[in-house]
Amino acid sequence: MNSPLLSKKAQKTREHVLDISLELMKKNGYQNTTVRDICSTADISVGTFYSYFPSKTDLFLDIYKKADDYFSDNVAVKINGSNAKERVVDFFRYYARLNVETGTDLLGVLYNPENLWFASRRPMHKVLADIIADGLERNELASDLSADEMVDYLFTVARGCCYSWCVTEGEYDLEDQIVRYTELALKAF
Repeated sequence: MNSPLLSKKAQKTREHVLDISLELMKKNGYQNTTVRDICSTADISVGTFYSYFPSKTDLFLDIYKKADDYFSDNVAVKINGSNAKERVVDFFRYYARLNVETGTDLLGVLYNPENLWFASRRPMHKVLADIIADGLERNELASDLSADEMVDYLFTVARGCCYSWCVTEGEYDLEDQIVRYTELALKAF
């Protein structure tokens, strides 16, 4: 994330460290990439690394912030559908497209147990929760689950599709798969 408080040189250094980090993680895996490896390859000190990123997992903050901004600023106003189920499916079309754009290599890095950003409640989740809450209020959706629980359920389905897509190295159309699975999941509601 670019900060107005960082100079252009500092922003460039931060972006360089992020790029090097992601490349090393793609090559060696998240667990096998150390901060020292990143610093050595980026030709910076460990202190410089920590001045930009409080931890190795915080490298992902930029990636998630871009995705959250995209959903909050763009997708939320573009979602189409005459009812909540159609809007949920449309939401996941955008989600699939974002993941295709991200690519299997980077998604493979993001899918790891130490990535705290992956499972956190973020603005992207709020966009979906708002659609679901509206659908529950209008009786377009029915469930004993809360809107937040339904969001968790649907993201579990979508992430499963993404994970499988990564494992098969993008062998199928992710958007078609996520739409199909989302439509199946929505039958529960």
